[in-house]
Amino acid sequence: MTDFRNRIEKWFEHFARILYHNRIKTILIMLAITAVMVSQIPKITIDTSTEGFLHENDPALLAYNSFRDQFGRDEFIIIAINPPNVFDHKFLKKIKTLHQDLEDNVPYLDDIISIFNARNTRGEADELIVEDLLENWPETEEDMAALKERVLTNRMYKNTLISEDGKFTTIVIKTHSYSSLGQSTDVLEGFEDETLEPSDSNGSAPAKRQYLTDAENSAAVNAVRDILKNYQAPDFPVYVAGSPVVTHFLKQSMMHDMRKFVALAIVIISVFLFIMFRRLSGVFLPLVVVILTLLSTVGIMAAAGAAIKVPTQILPSFLLAVCIGASVHILVIFYHRLRQNSDKEEAIVYAIGHSGLAIFMTSVTTAGGLLSFSTADLAPIADIGRFASIGVMTPRTQKVTWYFCRF
Repeated sequence: MTDFRNRIEKWFEHFARILYHNRIKTILIMLAITAVMVSQIPKITIDTSTEGFLHENDPALLAYNSFRDQFGRDEFIIIAINPPNVFDHKFLKKIKTLHQDLEDNVPYLDDIISIFNARNTRGEADELIVEDLLENWPETEEDMAALKERVLTNRMYKNTLISEDGKFTTIVIKTHSYSSLGQSTDVLEGFEDETLEPSDSNGSAPAKRQYLTDAENSAAVNAVRDILKNYQAPDFPVYVAGSPVVTHFLKQSMMHDMRKFVALAIVIISVFLFIMFRRLSGVFLPLVVVILTLLSTVGIMAAAGAAIKVPTQILPSFLLAVCIGASVHILVIFYHRLRQNSDKEEAIVYAIGHSGLAIFMTSVTTAGGLLSFSTADLAPIADIGRFASIGVMTPRTQKVTWYFCRF
C-alpha cells in the first residue's frame, strides 16, 4: 500500500513538473475554458416561485400546470387603498384614473378589477341587468348612498373589492399565464378556435408554451409600483400585496443578500489569509482560484438551464469557504519548502507531490457527499448537490494556485 501511494505521489510530482515547464500554455488553456463557462453567466435566471421547489416531472407540478392551462394564473397583484371615505366623489374619480392608468401601462396584464368596473348584476322588474358597477356615475348624494348600500350588501364585493367595514377598497390585477417570449402579436387574438393547439410552421406537434417568466413578473410589478408613486398621498394611502409582489421582492432581497454575503466572505477570507501568510501573493492567489471556480460553476448552472433559487443562494458562499482550503493547503507546503530551498520549481513539485493525493481525495469525498443530494425531491436541494460537487471538483481549485506561484 505504501508503494502504491508513493507511485501516486511520484506521478503528481511528474505531472507538476510538466505543467511547470508548460505553465504559460496551461494558464492560457485554463483561462480559455474558464472564459467559455463564464460567458454563460448572462443566461442565468433567478426563480423565487414556489413552483421552483419542484422538479419538472413532479406530479404535483404537472397537476398545477394542468390547472393553469385550463383556468389561467391564480396569482394576483392586489392594490389596497385606505381613503378617509371610499364613497366620495373625489376619491372615486381618482381611483377611476388610477384604474385606467394601470390598464394602459402595466405589461402582461390579463384583467383588472376594481370598484370602478366590478360586475353589477341585478334584476329590475322582468329585466336582468349586467353592467359595470360605476357605469352610471353617481351624481348626487342620493346616488352615492344607493351605491354604498349596493356595494356593502353584495356578498360578491365584501372582503374582495371592499373590506367588511367599508374602509378599504382594492384593485386586483391578473397577469397573463403564458410568457410573450417567442410569441408574435396576433390581431385576431381571442377569436381563434381555442380547441386548436398552435403548431409550428412544419405542422408538427404544438410546442409547449412557456409560463410567465420571472423577468416578466418583475416588469409588471415594477410598472405597478412606478404608477402608484404618482398617486400616493396622505388622503390616498396605497399598499401593494399579492404573490407576484412577494416573489419580486424576495428575488431582490436574495440578490442583495448574495452580493453582501459573497463580499463579506471574500473580506473575511482575505484577512485570515493575510494573517496566515503575511504576503499579498498568499491572499491574491487563493482568491483568484476560488473566484474563478465560483464564476465557472455559475456559468455551468446557466448553461444547464438551472436557475438560482432561494436555497441555492448559499452556493457562492459555500464554494468560497470549501474551495479555499485546497489552495491554502498547497500554499502552506509551498512557502514552507521555499524558505528551506529557494528553488521555486522544486518547491512547487514537492508541494504537489506531498499534497496532491490528499487534496484529490478530499475533493472526491466532498463532491461525493454533495452529489448524494442530487436525488432529493426538492429541486433546489438537488441543484446544490449537482453543482456544488462540480464546483468542488473544478480542476483549477487544485492547480491554478501553483501555476501562478512561478511568478
